[in-house]
Amino acid sequence: MQTITERHRRFAQNRRGVSNVIVVALSLVIIVAIVSNVFLWSYQMNQFDWERTKENIKILEAMSITNSSWFTAQSEYTIDSGSRISGTYIDTKSINALSESFSEAQTSLLETLLPNSAGQYSQWPSEFPPGSAHWTLCDEAIADDDNTYVENNAASAKREVYNLQDMVGSGAVNWVRVYVRARLVSTGTANIRILLRTYNNDYESANLGLTTYYQNLFTQYNTNPNTGAAWTWTEINSLQAGASSQRTGTSNVRLTAVWVILSYSTANSQRLAMYGSFSVDTSTYPLADIQTIEILLRYQTSDVGEKLRIKAYNWTSLTYTDFGFNNTAGHTPTLGWDSYALNITNQWHSYVANDGTMYVKLQDDQPDSTQTTINIDFFGVRTKINGTLFSLRNEGSLTTNIVSVWIINSTIHKRYDADVFVNSAETLTYIRCDIRLPDGLHTIKMVTQRGNMAVYLGA
Repeated sequence: MQTITERHRRFAQNRRGVSNVIVVALSLVIIVAIVSNVFLWSYQMNQFDWERTKENIKILEAMSITNSSWFTAQSEYTIDSGSRISGTYIDTKSINALSESFSEAQTSLLETLLPNSAGQYSQWPSEFPPGSAHWTLCDEAIADDDNTYVENNAASAKREVYNLQDMVGSGAVNWVRVYVRARLVSTGTANIRILLRTYNNDYESANLGLTTYYQNLFTQYNTNPNTGAAWTWTEINSLQAGASSQRTGTSNVRLTAVWVILSYSTANSQRLAMYGSFSVDTSTYPLADIQTIEILLRYQTSDVGEKLRIKAYNWTSLTYTDFGFNNTAGHTPTLGWDSYALNITNQWHSYVANDGTMYVKLQDDQPDSTQTTINIDFFGVRTKINGTLFSLRNEGSLTTNIVSVWIINSTIHKRYDADVFVNSAETLTYIRCDIRLPDGLHTIKMVTQRGNMAVYLGA
C-alpha cells in the first residue's frame, strides 16, 4: 500500500513538472511573438517615418485656364474629292514652316430627277389614296411609304413608268441610276423589276427580292442600253422610269417612290472635300466639364475666289453639318496665310463621341472651273473649359502620390479628391477642369498619401 502511494506521489510530481515546462515554453513563444511584433511595428514605423522624410513635393504654380491644348489629326486625312500633292498630316500638327498641300480635282456632280407626269404605263390595279394619278403617289423627294402608293396584286406582269423632270446640263454623263422603293404587303413571294424606258423601248432589271419592310433598290446604267454609247442630255430628258411586277405567291407588291440619280462631270466641277479624325482627351478634360469646342485652320490657297467651309460629323443626325456653329458662312481666303476659327457653341455634345472622337471636314463651298491648291499649316480642335493648371515638382527621392487638394480662402474651404503620382525629380503639369481658383488671396494645399503637405499661396 505504501509502494502504490509513493508511485502516485511521484507521478503527480512528474505531471506538474511537464506542465511547468509547457507553461514556460508557451510563455517563451508569446514573448517571442510580442517582441517580433514590436520590432516589426518599430521597423514599419521607422520605414514610414523614413519615407516621409524623403518626400518633398512642391507646387510651383497654380493658374486658371480657359481651354485645353490643341488636339490634331490622329492619322492621314481622308480625301473625298481632290488629291494630296505633298507633305503628310504630321505637317499640320503645329504652326511652322511645314505644311501639307492638296489640290482640287474634277469631280462628279449628282442630280435627282423626280416623276412629274404620267408615262407610258399605269397598269398596277390599285392605288392609295383611291382615284389618284399614279405618278403623284411616287413623286415625293422624301418617301412617305404607306401614306401614298400603288399596288399590284396581279399574277401577270404589270408595268408602271413615269416621265421625269427635265434638266439643263452640260458635260459628260457618268451614269444613270433608276431607284424604286417597295415592299411586300404580307409574307409571301412576288417579283419586282426596275424598268427604264428610252427610245420607246423597255429595259428591265433581273428579278429583285423584297421583304415586308420598305427598301430602296436601284439599277445603274453607265451607257444608254439602247445605243450602247454614252448618255446624251436629250436622252436624259426623255427618260421614263418605274417598275414592273407580278404576284407569284400570296403577297402583293407595294410601290411608294420612284426617282433617278444622275452623275455627270463638267468643266466647272473642281472640288476639294477631306476630313480628319481628332481625339479629345476626355480623361484630362471630362465631357461634363467642357463648355464648347473650338476649331482652328491655318491655311493658304492659290485662288482668292474660293470659299472654304468647316463641318463636323454629327453623331445625332449621322451626317456632316455645321448646325449650331457660330460661323456657318464659310471663310474667304487671301493669298497669304489665313486663320479660320470657329466654335460649336452649346451644340458641341452632338459632335463629340463619348470616347472623345471627332471627325472634322474641310470642303470648298461649291465647284468651280479653277483648280485651286490649298496648303494646310495647322488643323486642330480644343475644348473650352474653366479649370486650373498646377505645376508640380517632386524634389524628394521617392515617388509621391497626391490624394487630395484643398482650396482655401476667407469664404471657401473645399477639398477635392486626387490620385496623381509624381516621380522623383519630375516636374508635372496637373490639370483639373473641376477646380476653379477664387479671386483674391487664397491658399492651395496638396496632401500626399504619406501625410506630407505642399502649400501654395495665390493671389
